[in-house]
This record gives sequence, structure tokens and C-alpha cells, in this order.
Amino acid sequence: MPLDPDKRLEYWLGQCLEQGSRLRFGAPLSALDEAQRERWLDSLAAHPVSGALLQALSAPARLRWLAEPRILARTGQRPDPAAPAQPEQPRWRQQIATPQDFPENETLEADVVVVGTGAGGAAAAWELASHGLAVLMIEEGDYPDREALAEDLPTLVERLYRHRGLTGTVGNTLIPVPLGRCVGGTTTINSGTCVRPPAAILEQWHGAGLHLFGNNRLAPHLEMVESVLSVQPAERRHVGPVADIIEQGAKALGFQQAHCLPRNAVGCDGQGRCQFGCPTEAKQSTQVSFVPQALQKGAFLVSGYRVQRLQRQGAQIQGLEAVAADGVKRLQVRARAVVVSMGSLLTPAFLQKEGVRNAWLGANLSLHPAGAVTAWFPGMDFRNSHTIPQGFGVSDLADEGILFEGATLPLPVHGLLSPYQGQRFAEQMQRYQETAFFGFMIRDDSRGRVRHVPGLPFPWVSYRMNQADFERFKHATALLTAMYFAAGARSVNLPGLRFRQELRSLEEAQQAIGAARHPRDFLVSAYHPLGTCRLAPHAAQGVCDPTHRVFGYHNLYVMDGSNLPSAPGVNPQVTIMALALRGAALLAQRLTNG
Repeated sequence: MPLDPDKRLEYWLGQCLEQGSRLRFGAPLSALDEAQRERWLDSLAAHPVSGALLQALSAPARLRWLAEPRILARTGQRPDPAAPAQPEQPRWRQQIATPQDFPENETLEADVVVVGTGAGGAAAAWELASHGLAVLMIEEGDYPDREALAEDLPTLVERLYRHRGLTGTVGNTLIPVPLGRCVGGTTTINSGTCVRPPAAILEQWHGAGLHLFGNNRLAPHLEMVESVLSVQPAERRHVGPVADIIEQGAKALGFQQAHCLPRNAVGCDGQGRCQFGCPTEAKQSTQVSFVPQALQKGAFLVSGYRVQRLQRQGAQIQGLEAVAADGVKRLQVRARAVVVSMGSLLTPAFLQKEGVRNAWLGANLSLHPAGAVTAWFPGMDFRNSHTIPQGFGVSDLADEGILFEGATLPLPVHGLLSPYQGQRFAEQMQRYQETAFFGFMIRDDSRGRVRHVPGLPFPWVSYRMNQADFERFKHATALLTAMYFAAGARSVNLPGLRFRQELRSLEEAQQAIGAARHPRDFLVSAYHPLGTCRLAPHAAQGVCDPTHRVFGYHNLYVMDGSNLPSAPGVNPQVTIMALALRGAALLAQRLTNG
């Protein structure tokens, strides 16, 4: 019986381990005793390549085991929420269609078709519909309601994340960049942090010829975003004890700007599942804010269709074609304008595939590389999974490109990141409620590139962290480690394949961090891919003009994170939404005035 395609890599890696053990011990891994297995697996984990393969192989089994109710209960993890009673469906739900609502081939017409319902697409659709235009949103994923968001975490990863979360970059280190694939896009699976772009960054963009960023011109759009999302500081009672630890450590280092983060989650009760869709819908991701409000203003949404190609005649875009997941049902949309809002990785790859030519298309990729440090406080109860995953920050070094933000993980995710095997892995999981989680991100000067590769089901994304960014990353790691020890940590752990040992003093930690010579010595992740279709005053400097129109095309627009000229150094969703509101308002003015 042929293997399920998703199981082939797991099977192949398993065979590598079995045969490697046979060469080392004369017996397959499955035949070794527990001590031999742990020695063999520890030796593999210490090497960057074999360690990465080992992590990949063990991930599905770890996730399934850690999601079992008995394991969740034993470690104090909050159980999966009960499915809520479904309220009466609001009228705007009638304006959502799926492939089952259409015949094999269907043609629709609209003033504007918006591809994607994340931060940029949803905000643009709302603004366009507010001007009385006929707006159609197309989304590849489905619409997760409250009942769906009460599922277990493995099911939600399958449903909400593109490629089960296994998207990322290649270069001098592998960097995971998880993306959403559902109505709401990545806003559905982010932590809800809402920060305005720094004034210095806006002035920098203004000085580069983008006058839309000067003289506080973006302020009305930022205010509108904050109003729609009900942005306000996180409640300290839901942030949890980790805030006290970080604040104590930050003050010991002389920092003064420790604070609760602004979030889009009024009424949050601290369920700790923000990255898997908010089960109470307190978090105002776009599937519960901009999308419903756009539908209330007359827009329509078609979910479950993936856009395949643009319909065009020269520089004039006439619409697009999309296909359902079954590969049979097809949808054509004729429109006066097309807004592509697939995000910074998918938008440039799609435009490249469709023949758009521009030297900046897919270039200029910034990521805000992120790191984390965990610390063990014996006897402490951090109430992990009963608090906001990201609700506290330290911003003293923001001007230097370092921002500390909390990143508490659910138990299954904590287990996926652990480099340990066997008994040491079990011991680390038992310490879950005594473990403090916190992280940081850096404003990167490094740049990557996105390429469409025919035949690949995903874009090829390359990114190399330069030495200056690597030093900034190490400095942030050292400071966060020092905060922990100043607050009384027994030990810290630096997630990463090369630094899997516990570090029991600040001196040990500083020595380990100082010994790092390469970005792959740490676990680096990223959540803010930006800049691959940057706005610019001229085609020689970017992909889109200041109105978001793609250079060289009459009615093709991009409104998403790929528009940002450079890394802002803060969580970017508010900036992306504000830019989309402004761009959509200009497009509406153009269409309504003829």
C-alpha cells in the first residue's frame, strides 16, 4: 500500500535513523536499550544537520503525545475549550460562498476583486465597500468559526497554517516563517500585538521620496485601525507572573520601559491560544473585524478557491481565474481592478509567475528575526496556557533595533522546540509550569529574496543574516539571559541545536553566547515577512507606486505587508492595515470618479 505523501519524509527519516544506528551499534535503533538510544540520539542532536532531521522526524509524534488530555492535565496545561453553542447566524454570513455553492464553472463580476483576507486584504475590502463599490474577496482557506477554533492544537495547525506551519527561509540558517491559510490570514494565528510604526521610521520612508508618510498623514488611518480593532493595553492580570519576572530583571539592568503591550483583544480571558485562533473571538483578527464589517457594507467573500492566474490584455488586467481544492471547480472573476493581498512571500511569487517584471519584485525581504530564552524557576507557577502568550514588553532598546516581547508557548509547541530526547525530554515537559518563556525580535538590515520556481508548490525564499544582525541577535539573547538571572532563575536554556545544555549561571551563559560563531547556533524564527513589493516613487526603486498600483499596469494593485519599504522594528499589522486603508481609499476615488 503506497504511503500517504505527508508520511513519506517521516518514513525516510526513520529509515535513516534505523540504518545509522545499525552502522554505529550493529543493531537498528528500535533494538537498542534505553541508555543506548539516548546516547545515540543526543549525539545526533548535537550536529546541525542530523539534529534538524531528528527534530523533523520526532515532531509529529511529540505533538500527538503532548496534545493528549492526560499529558495536558499532568503538566497543568489548560484543556481544549468546549465547543460553544452556535448563536444564530448573522445576516452577513449569507454573503459567504464556498465551492459547493457553485457549478463546475462560474463567472462573477465585481468592481474590485481582493485576493486574500489578512491584514492588508481585509482592510482594503472594508474601505472599498465603504465607498459603495462591488467588492469580492477570494480566500484559499476556509472560514474558522468558534466551534472550529475549539479543536485540539494538531487539528488547528492542519486547518489554519499553510503547509502545517512548515514554511520558512533557507540561507546561513533555516528560519521558520509560519503563515496563515484561512479567512483572516496570519492575523488569525498571530499574538494580537498592535503597535504603531515608530515616527523615526516614517520619517525615514518620507525622506526616501514617499511623501505619504510625512506630516502625520498616516495618522487618521492608524486611528481608524485602532478603533476597528479596539486596541488597548493588555490587562496585567492576564499577562501572568512572567511579567513580574521580566520587569524585575529589566529594572536590575537599568531598563525603564517595561510595559503591557497594546493588543486587539478586549474581553480577553487569557486562554493562551492566540496563535491557533482565539476560541472566544476576543482577539479582533480580521475574520472577526474587517471581514464581517466589509460584508455588512455589501462585499462578498468566496472561500476555498486558490487564484491561479490573472486575465489580462497587455497592461490591462481584466480579472482572474481561481480553482477549488478539488481541482475541478473553476471560478472566473471579471473586475475593474485587482488587489493582490497574499502576503510578502506569496504575492511576489504569484506576480512573477504572471509575468510581472521588476528588479525589486521579490527582493528586499525583511523578517524581524526573533529569538527566545527559557528559564527554570523551581517552585514557581507561571500559569502557562492560562495567560496571554504575548502581553508584555521591554522597549528601551527599540531605537537600537531590539524589542523584547513575551512569547509564552502552549505545551505542545514547547515540546516541539525541545532538543532533548527520552528521559531529559520528559523532565523538561514536567517543568512546564515552572518555566518562564520570553523572547525578542530585531529590526534587521539583512535582506532576502522570494522566487517563483516552476513546479514547486511554494515560493523559494532565501535569506542570509549578516554579521551586524547576528551580533544584535546575540546581544539581545545575552540581555534576556541576564534579566532572568537577575530575577532569580536557577538555570536558562538557549533554544537551538548547538546550545541544548542548561546554563546555571550568567557566566556560563555569557561564555556560551560568546562562543557562537554562526546564526545556526541558535534557534531563529520570524513572523513578519515584509518588503517584497515595496512602495516607491519610481519603478527603479520599488514595485508599486505610492497609490499601491504595480508599476507598468493600469489596474493591478498590491496591498499587504510586502508594501513596506523597510523593516519597521515593531509588530507590523497596524501599519499594514493603515496603508491598505489609505491605498484602498485612493483606488475607490479613482474608480468612482471614472
